[in-house]
Amino acid sequence: MLNTVFLITLFLSPNATFHRQIDGFLEPAHAIWLPDGNIAVADRMANAIVICSPEGERIRVIQVDNPTELILTENGEVAVGTAERQLWNIDEVIKSGVPARTDSGWIIPDIYGHAIHQYDLEGNWIGKWGVHALLPHEGEGKLHYPNAVSVSPDGMKIIVCEGFEGRLQILKLGEGKTESAPLISNIAHFGKHIDSFEDLILVAEPELGDVYLFRTGLKVPIPMTRFGGDGNAPHQFNWINGLWIGDGEIKVVGDGNLKTFIFEHDSESPFKQIPGMVKFQKSQNHDGLSGPIDGDSVMTRATDIAVSNDGEMIWAVNAVSETVTLSTIPDFEVVKTIDGFIEPQGIEIESDGNILISDIGASHIKRFSPDGELLLTFGEKGFAPHQMYKPAGITVLDDGTIVVVDWGNHRAQLYSPDGKWQSTFGRGRSWTRKDNPPPHSITSNAGNWKVTYSPTPEQMPLNQVFELITRVEGNSEIASVRVDAGMPAHGHGMMTEPVTTLQADGSYKTTGMLLSMPGDWEIYFDINNGETIERAQDSITLAP
Repeated sequence: MLNTVFLITLFLSPNATFHRQIDGFLEPAHAIWLPDGNIAVADRMANAIVICSPEGERIRVIQVDNPTELILTENGEVAVGTAERQLWNIDEVIKSGVPARTDSGWIIPDIYGHAIHQYDLEGNWIGKWGVHALLPHEGEGKLHYPNAVSVSPDGMKIIVCEGFEGRLQILKLGEGKTESAPLISNIAHFGKHIDSFEDLILVAEPELGDVYLFRTGLKVPIPMTRFGGDGNAPHQFNWINGLWIGDGEIKVVGDGNLKTFIFEHDSESPFKQIPGMVKFQKSQNHDGLSGPIDGDSVMTRATDIAVSNDGEMIWAVNAVSETVTLSTIPDFEVVKTIDGFIEPQGIEIESDGNILISDIGASHIKRFSPDGELLLTFGEKGFAPHQMYKPAGITVLDDGTIVVVDWGNHRAQLYSPDGKWQSTFGRGRSWTRKDNPPPHSITSNAGNWKVTYSPTPEQMPLNQVFELITRVEGNSEIASVRVDAGMPAHGHGMMTEPVTTLQADGSYKTTGMLLSMPGDWEIYFDINNGETIERAQDSITLAP
């Protein structure tokens, strides 16, 4: 009898199946169904309310500063407001997002649990469903930081906002046995803050309350030790808002506490992991200790801060106002403001006084002079090893190497002082420029297409047949792509006739490439949109 009841309970547990995914938002904070069947999306980072069809077609855009939650007025119009919440505790949820009420209960997204919980109207927990994405940005039914939900007027479907991923998932509600969660291990979920001192890098995983010390000096930084942990003990954290490392001292801000740790490290010692290397010293409690930290400075309302070397000035990032300000210390008089970001996030001062600022919305890094003049922009949006997605904290090593938390890809990136990608690391797999060179990108001669290909010119072999993988980006459909090469100085092309075919992932594979002679070659990419053929070309020099 007990077994029968148990099986019935499993069968009647709430569940949902994937229906459709809508991509292309910067950060959907909330989405609701409209009476006409369309969807209103609060794209917070884009400062807009987007009205789209359930198929993802954009109907109109309403410009609104920083919309976070939406409501329907008595007239059925969409407006910014505070969504309804349940009145009872939800202990089963790690961190709740914006919920939705149904005729029979509540549906509540669990942001850090990567799941959806359902309750009846009396607050009794019915069950949860949802599967954590195993692959980066997986989607299609796999949930990653679901932050808001909304139920369709007929009660049959649900919108799940995933602001972290910039997308919506539409799922069909139902009953059944929940899919088993995948085994996830050795994946870094780095937070937004990072710091360094000499050959050490400090980074945290706020969801676990863990803080890691990485050591530089090999191809990629390697973890030496971790400390903290999730909990309420004096040395533990429920959340981490900021961190800092100096000579033998580490400070971490979280849960209204400033916790100090001490460590001993010899940069000449052999590379090895050292459990217990960092020792807890003390914890100080104050309501204002909830922001980023740099040395002895904590700024509650800032996203990140950087104090000048002389301690007389402080740069502060304000993600909400999308500005970065320079203020005097201790009176905090603003003397300079830099704007022009989608959403600034991390900041660091280089040894020459230049300022590095990450733009989490644009997925790139900007370098400014001390006077606020833009000097350099680097970083390419994407998920490949050499790309970044929602870059956050920044630190600079003693040799000028720039380290960026690639927050949206759950890892960190190293760049040379001139902004060239060098390596990627986390707690799992790592990549280096030498072993995983980025593909080469060029723009078509008329400027309408971006062509990215590999192997790069430096890797192309002499007098050997090879394959070329090409990706083409532009604003129109592609009918075909033709790839060829020639030697203009000699007046001839290749001895082979390469064949280019479209692959399932949207890339083009060209077989039969053969650069038979040393010297100067040109490689040609002819993109046909059905009306116009436009060429992109690049130069290659092969040594004998």
